[in-house]
Amino acid sequence: MEARRVEILEATCEVVIERGFAGTRIADVAKRLNVSNSLIHYHFDSKEALLAAAFEYYARKDLSEMERDIELGQSATAQLWRLLESYVPEGSDDVEWMLWIDAWGEALRNPLMKSISQQLDEQSITFLERVLRRGNETGEFRCDQPRVSAMRLTALIDGLAVQFAAHEGVVKRKELMRTLRSLAAFETGLSPDDIRDGKRTPRPAATRTTPPTSLPAPNGVAPTAITDAALRQLLALVSDAQLRGDASSWLGHWIPQGELVMPDGTTARGTEMLSEVFAKHFGSDRWTLQSPEVVVLLADEASGHATGRVTVTERFQRRNGVIGSRIATLHDRYERTPQGWLLAGRRYEVLD
Repeated sequence: MEARRVEILEATCEVVIERGFAGTRIADVAKRLNVSNSLIHYHFDSKEALLAAAFEYYARKDLSEMERDIELGQSATAQLWRLLESYVPEGSDDVEWMLWIDAWGEALRNPLMKSISQQLDEQSITFLERVLRRGNETGEFRCDQPRVSAMRLTALIDGLAVQFAAHEGVVKRKELMRTLRSLAAFETGLSPDDIRDGKRTPRPAATRTTPPTSLPAPNGVAPTAITDAALRQLLALVSDAQLRGDASSWLGHWIPQGELVMPDGTTARGTEMLSEVFAKHFGSDRWTLQSPEVVVLLADEASGHATGRVTVTERFQRRNGVIGSRIATLHDRYERTPQGWLLAGRRYEVLD
């Protein structure tokens, strides 16, 4: 079922690239797949829903590749350069950018597309904001308002990129990149020469490695909006149960064979052992407040599996009244079940 849906979305993207959103009909997609129109309607209520889902599918893969590419940068400055270079079209025939431009126009007429387009645009700004904040933390940048700076840079990229991608000869790519480097330098306290050009290294076939653990490394692509919301809701429910010391509710968000690896190496598998760990590490406190700071989710929608890397700030109060805090990263695995998404595994890594 899911495989057929993905096949339809990929075919829709191909047709949209050729005809544009406005010129794409359900019959065109059905013809491309050599199936009936009714099969398309079985998976999507309307043409508007199909186009919105196809754009989300295509764009999230694009953003996921961009995020992996950014992570290859060894410094915040290198990541900033990679991000700027990833955003800018390769040329006036850049298919990905033409799809984004066409989607913005379609969003004016299609409410579903408008919602998804807004989410994806905000995610793009968040990528840039995250890099700017990292540069502040490492001391590379002096950026007083990372969010505002990210919005200004994104606005300039979008405006110039539309001219570059849609109107051949209006602006050259080198000129565009020089302009972006100048604004990026202004926003970060650097000089344009500090944000150096250079050859990009090939993207690796696999994701970067993580410290040894019994839990597998993250895999998949950025989840759809529905899955993303469901996984974030799962994280919130687990944190809420932990805050209230509600072991029953907490366990209810795990699969029966769930695995939890604690910082000291203690490994709990199955409901009984998980219950013991909860009582020892969380139930013994008056409360533990877990606030997510950075959430990176990847999903394999077809198989119903997902992974998460969630960096949290935890504040807690012991039974004796002592209050403390820590920063930790939760390396998660999730599974889609008849009851919805549930935790399948978690490695708890204390950073500070």
